[in-house]
Amino acid sequence: MTLKKIFITVLFFSLGLTYGQKQNRFIITQKVNHILEKRASCFSSTKTSMKYYHIQLYNGQSINKARSIKARFQSDFPGNYIVVEWESPEYKVWAGEYENKLSADQALLKIRKKYPNAFIVNPKK
Repeated sequence: MTLKKIFITVLFFSLGLTYGQKQNRFIITQKVNHILEKRASCFSSTKTSMKYYHIQLYNGQSINKARSIKARFQSDFPGNYIVVEWESPEYKVWAGEYENKLSADQALLKIRKKYPNAFIVNPKK
């Protein structure tokens, strides 16, 4: 084989590999984008949003205690939003959805009469 034939063979072989790699990268990128879009839609559909302040009533590893605090809060303050969230490695009980810190502070004054260890959180911010 001449040097020219070897060069042409290597050139076509390397172009074929490069072209194949670009296709795979594109397919992987589409799959990753699809997964990221699904993840974003899951976060946007959850009630506990990152834009709200909450009042944390409990954090610990006992789901039973978290549920009992939630039930007690619902009877003490009926109609208020309350949720038990899992943030590794603990459960957290959050009450209320306040758009600004001032309204959260006002609610905290009332809630602290029955839950003295309560405090304001702004999750994931």
